[in-house]
Amino acid sequence: MLQHAANADTGIESVADLARATGIKPSVYSKWFNGSEQPSVRSLQRLAPVIGAPLRELLVLAGRVEAEDLGLDATPEPPEVLGHPLARELDNLLAESSPLSVKDRTAIETFLQQYLEPYRRTRRSGRRRPA
Repeated sequence: MLQHAANADTGIESVADLARATGIKPSVYSKWFNGSEQPSVRSLQRLAPVIGAPLRELLVLAGRVEAEDLGLDATPEPPEVLGHPLARELDNLLAESSPLSVKDRTAIETFLQQYLEPYRRTRRSGRRRPA
């Protein structure tokens, strides 16, 4: 599955930025993420210059063609994954290379797990939380 991709030089920091730059609706990206839809060749053509990725690599990553069919020696590495800036910050803070102690990282992870569990249960059950 093709993931959201970013190039630090583009200024794209969110799915909304990517959608504005490519003219591809955020809901379409969501379908790509969850695997319910593959990117079309036309969508990949619009995406490639925005994220600075070669079209042929995106075609392979999206599962449209095999790397060998395009003369590539190996499957390319996926581009950097986009996400919410807070999610990226949390990812950095919880990484082993983080300046936080193991105790602090564990405390943050425990808090997040407990905080998110009601939302996870709601998603698993298919019900929506009241507004």
